[in-house]
Amino acid sequence: MTSHLKQILILISLFTLPIFAVQAGEQAEDSAPPSPEQVDTFVESGMKQLNIPGSAVALIEDGEIKHLQGFGRIDKSGTAVTPQTPFQIASVTKSFTSLIVLQLEDEGKISIDDPIVQHIPYFRTSNPKLSGKITIRHLMNHRSGLTTLDGNRYQRSQYRGEDATELAVRELTKADLENEPGEEYQYSNANYATLAHLIETIEQASYEEILESRIFSKLGMMNTFVQVANKTVAQEAKGHIQWFGLPVEDHFVAGRMMIGAGSVTSSAEDLAKYLIAVAENDPRIIPISLTNSWAKERKRTYEFGWEHDTFDGHSVRFHDGANPGFRSILMYRPGTRTGGLFLMNMSGTLDGNLHYGTMQYALGLSPADISPSKIFEYMLWGSIASLLFLAVACFFSISRLRKNVSNPWHSSVLVKWAVIAVPSLCLVTFAFTLLFYVPRSFGVDFSAASLFFPDLGVLLFAQAAIAAVWASARTILLIRRFNS
Repeated sequence: MTSHLKQILILISLFTLPIFAVQAGEQAEDSAPPSPEQVDTFVESGMKQLNIPGSAVALIEDGEIKHLQGFGRIDKSGTAVTPQTPFQIASVTKSFTSLIVLQLEDEGKISIDDPIVQHIPYFRTSNPKLSGKITIRHLMNHRSGLTTLDGNRYQRSQYRGEDATELAVRELTKADLENEPGEEYQYSNANYATLAHLIETIEQASYEEILESRIFSKLGMMNTFVQVANKTVAQEAKGHIQWFGLPVEDHFVAGRMMIGAGSVTSSAEDLAKYLIAVAENDPRIIPISLTNSWAKERKRTYEFGWEHDTFDGHSVRFHDGANPGFRSILMYRPGTRTGGLFLMNMSGTLDGNLHYGTMQYALGLSPADISPSKIFEYMLWGSIASLLFLAVACFFSISRLRKNVSNPWHSSVLVKWAVIAVPSLCLVTFAFTLLFYVPRSFGVDFSAASLFFPDLGVLLFAQAAIAAVWASARTILLIRRFNS
């Protein structure tokens, strides 16, 4: 790279992480879906291509489980993944949280059009007047005005106290609403952190206990729990974080502050039961409001913990999830009553798109390209090159300044101070931009970014550190020359 501007542009692009990129495939839109054996072959090939340690898949047809299969390993010991192996499912948890809220409404305990302050009087953002307008529905559908950044501030928190959900709500007094409640969609984990506290407040029980009694036990989800198992379950999969494309076992379990947004751990078998129950309106757990929601035909939207979209002109309901070390997706085609899910125990910058690719292939939709985007590969290695360039430039610059520190400096005082201050301030600004502005411009702080993408975090920090050292060293050497 030839300038700091190019470095900034590279790093900004590195943090532009699209959920998925659908590309035209060879499979015809109306062709019959592949057989379970073909899906298994697709998954095995994709795992080998992307170096994924373990995964599990479930396929559903006509309201019944058609196929269950585990692939690869749970952890470095080599224990095999089975359909009963629990995986962290991350944001797919939001569908469970919304379902509990709708059950509470069905029982007459709340209305989803109630202002949230009616049930949580201390709920406030930095704008108390607008906070009073936020309804439960706004929170469920990500239309509260809370930002993506405010939903990602506590990703690293491992606090597990009983008051964690209340603490998450009280912390929102620092949050700025980006839009009027109800106006714009903006995905934010803060919405579902608040809903978890609402649930606990109404039921006077823990979120974990509520999900177990209202959903897990009713559906026979024996290998499903919230974060930490409180019952006997199969051995859970361990998370793997990519470092420059290579998976490293690094199992992270978040605390309870964001419990309503991404805390459920479940197996392919159990999630298949859950997806069938939701899609087929199982009266044991499904209230009429969710039945009505799924019956609507609409363009892309988000409602009650599910995304609604069209693929190849076909209506599809889905939700994906990403926790450090895990990716997941549930997908259903109501027009054909087919669905499925895919779980894997790896995440990172170059983790690819096997979760979407598998589901689109399995459901007879145009398959997504599963490989990591070439642009991200170029940017990752380009960022390494940029780091090396910065280090070399810093070394030669400081070496030259040290040699000249005792030489006379024949310039005006104003010019001298400009030479000292302007480049050093630019370097400090560059370092601040890398650690503060770049991550936050994409809805995460540096802490969350480095948790999910540690290789990028290291590159950001290393470049910022070199820039800061360069600024300090050149300032000291030039002031010594100025005073000599």
